[in-house]
Amino acid sequence: MTQKQLPSKTLKISYCFVLLAAVLPMGLAKTAWVSMALGGSGFAVVPLLGPLVFLCVALYRIYLVVRVPDVLASPQATGLVAAMRSVGTFCIYLGVVASAAALVAGPLMRSMMTSRTESGAEFMVVGVYLSLVGGIGLLGLFLFECSRLLAFERLVAARRKA
Repeated sequence: MTQKQLPSKTLKISYCFVLLAAVLPMGLAKTAWVSMALGGSGFAVVPLLGPLVFLCVALYRIYLVVRVPDVLASPQATGLVAAMRSVGTFCIYLGVVASAAALVAGPLMRSMMTSRTESGAEFMVVGVYLSLVGGIGLLGLFLFECSRLLAFERLVAARRKA
């Protein structure tokens, strides 16, 4: 029997936060101005289906992470797979920091700025950079899940040889 690598509570919370931070803004962005630009039609619900499906899948994954203790566990891995897991975990934590910063950046900038431009370009620049940095969390989720998949594949291959 191989030893499982169990995730910490911090990793579980970070995983869920990054997943929500990745899915919710996409859903909000897809439902606001698109429907206004397209106007009313019988197919107004079609643009909502994609974000709703992603939201449901993300909420189900979060439910699994919260309810099932071993859902993020994987067999011990070495080499490239272990490096992918470590880098993925680090990127997930960076994504949490970036997502949390994105939540408080607007109010913090409004309270601390003494002078602003007329167009509000400084808010756009900060928002663009925070959204770019927030993508690190998605990269972390991808690396983390790929490392788990590769660790399970290595385990199956080792059992076949034995």
